[in-house]
Amino acid sequence: MKIIPLPINYAFPHFRIQLGQHYLVFRLRWLTRFEYFCVDILENGKPVALGRALHPDVNLLAGLNTDIGALYLRGESPTTDNLGKANKLEWIPDE
Repeated sequence: MKIIPLPINYAFPHFRIQLGQHYLVFRLRWLTRFEYFCVDILENGKPVALGRALHPDVNLLAGLNTDIGALYLRGESPTTDNLGKANKLEWIPDE
């Protein structure tokens, strides 16, 4: 398990991280109308996941054919005010 820190107080944060053998880029977008973040995950410029909703205790990679593992948001439902403060991403590698 690895804890991934999230950028604080941004509506459109992006960051890069290595998870095992995978070098991933995360792009988050705050959807004001629906009040949640969408997540795009890319590896080597190619999409792994696009437009996934970021909700607590939901695996961002569920149903995808990848060997990355699982990514869960832990903590409160994210907003532009509490992202990275009241929540974090948790990576669980494939076993």
